[in-house]
Amino acid sequence: MKNALFIFILTVFANLKLQAITPQIHHIDSILIHYVDFNLMTTIGINCNNFESSLPYEKVILRDSIYLTEFKKMLLKDKYTTEYPVDVRCKIYMFTPKGVEVTCIGNHSLQYRDSLYEINHLFIDKIKEFISKGENVLNDTIIQHFPLLLMKKSLFYDSIRQRCLPFMKKEKMDTLKILIDFYIDRQGNAIDITVKGWRKQSIPITLQNEIIALFQEKFKWSPSESRPYKIKQILPLTLIGE
Repeated sequence: MKNALFIFILTVFANLKLQAITPQIHHIDSILIHYVDFNLMTTIGINCNNFESSLPYEKVILRDSIYLTEFKKMLLKDKYTTEYPVDVRCKIYMFTPKGVEVTCIGNHSLQYRDSLYEINHLFIDKIKEFISKGENVLNDTIIQHFPLLLMKKSLFYDSIRQRCLPFMKKEKMDTLKILIDFYIDRQGNAIDITVKGWRKQSIPITLQNEIIALFQEKFKWSPSESRPYKIKQILPLTLIGE
């Protein structure tokens, strides 16, 4: 009896876990694909927010229900999560009865609903097939007004570095790699900020709090009421000591 009860409890928890990690997508009516050559080399990392403004992309729209169903299944298939940002080469807008959802895809990972997942070349090959089956479009109105940093980038990065230097000197570190995860609201403020080290490197809470305070008090982005309530940003930094 106890064994039967134990198995029942395990089954319940397994089902609960499955429900918690399975994302939901409404019926997809069509998808608009903005894309560049996946082999394109750039001097800067391309993220979901600066993709359209940084690269001369092409676009197609896909309406065939067979491909839409296949794309949805492929997107929802179990994947390993990753903490590294996506160097975007393809941005897909999914039109559903509840609105537009977005996924951004690079050669090794994709971003969907604020989560990052590993992908392989088979996934990329399938995306290329979807692009080849799409219809050309003359224009689109999907691009939102993405936030722009309202200060020189050199000053922005140097401000973060100066906060980290005392810790680097104390620990005798030549370089420090950190990952800053945050959102920008419609007023241009940084919110929901988290700071962590790459590859699970320990970052003291005092330094985390200093960087968070810096983002909250000193950094500002362009405001816009036409964009979503908040936009996710993932900032990987390699800081060089003195």
